[in-house]
Amino acid sequence: MTDGLAARLPLDLLREPNLRRLFCAQAASVLGSSMMPIALSFAVLEHGGGASGVGLVLGAQTAPLIVFLLAGGVLADRWGRRVTMIGSDLARAAIEIAVVVILLTVGMPLGGFVVFAAALSVAAAFFHPAFHGFVPEVVSGKRLQEANALGSTFNSIGSLLGPAVAGALVAWTDPAWVIAIDAATFLASALFLAGVRTSSSAARSSGEDESFFQQLHHGWREFSSRTWLWSLLAYTSLASTFVLGPVMVLGIAFVGGKENGAAQWGTVMAAQGVGSLLGGFAGMRVRFRRPLLASVFCTFGLGAFAGLLAVRAPVYVLVLGSLLSGAGFALLHILWTSSLQADVPPDAMSRVSAYDGVATVLSMTVGYWWAAPTADRVGATSLLWFGVVWTLVSAAAMVTLPQIRRSAPGTDKREADAATPEAREPSTTH
Repeated sequence: MTDGLAARLPLDLLREPNLRRLFCAQAASVLGSSMMPIALSFAVLEHGGGASGVGLVLGAQTAPLIVFLLAGGVLADRWGRRVTMIGSDLARAAIEIAVVVILLTVGMPLGGFVVFAAALSVAAAFFHPAFHGFVPEVVSGKRLQEANALGSTFNSIGSLLGPAVAGALVAWTDPAWVIAIDAATFLASALFLAGVRTSSSAARSSGEDESFFQQLHHGWREFSSRTWLWSLLAYTSLASTFVLGPVMVLGIAFVGGKENGAAQWGTVMAAQGVGSLLGGFAGMRVRFRRPLLASVFCTFGLGAFAGLLAVRAPVYVLVLGSLLSGAGFALLHILWTSSLQADVPPDAMSRVSAYDGVATVLSMTVGYWWAAPTADRVGATSLLWFGVVWTLVSAAAMVTLPQIRRSAPGTDKREADAATPEAREPSTTH
């Protein structure tokens, strides 16, 4: 399945100024964003919101994404990805600075926190599709997987460090100051992005004379015309709904007792973060002749994790299952993103990526919502075993699709690009 290991980790990509600035922007943004749930939760509690208020506010952080990701994809292709990302960063920084001032002066009711979380989510919806479309403008096609793997590694490190830093800061200062730090990270991200220069002619959509809905429909045509794309997205989305949701919702009840269950589940979840790092390293080093086929098997770690929970394995075994799950999903994301960037026309990349984002957020939301009521009816163990069976049966169905078994999408295009002198080295345009 592989062509072999790369000779080295692709840290040489960071010598290219544009990529270095892009990854610095990503690292700053992820570090701050991963601090926000903890800071926001404690801020709500300190202002009398209670546990139900925390759940309401955190839910407001994800719900708007379902609607606004599509708008973000269209506008990123229309306005240009770099401009869209900078605008998103500045908007989020301004929102957070305003909230910090309010918290440190007059305080904020629960409704204010809900509006704040929703506003941040709307602004974030414009950043993510733009980022996925921007990477191919900065790095040559033949190194897309390495660049995405490096970005995934930075993302995993930020996701691990952010909560730890936020927890330490909240312990000795007001949560409002953690939100202020998050605002500073968005400003830093915008500053780094402002220094990125590309020579790509695909920074904007070729259909600028089209209406918003015409451009949205064009993105849908690009998405739906690729069997490998929508079938693999359906496969991973249903895995989130039928397997990941029950694992996350029911897992803590299967670990330890009332006194130490939370701490043990925290250890298990930390292993998932470590697994994400390992998956990122694997994405840097391993080349797949058939990345789509490899993507199918990346969900097996999650299926194994569900099975280990179903048999009530000891915590040290669950740590291994969680690690495999995290590594599989990180590698899946790298292979998926690289295939998407290689096969989808540059002028529609952000819109197609937005459809991916909507499906991902929606499937996870449904998975979290349906798991507990269904477990009450059929039993938690039965539901987890259903996830294991689903993983195997759905994977068997996927490998029957010729487009999933084919070589990497965009291979012909990358080979043509590699044949031109200007594609042999990363762009250094400033």
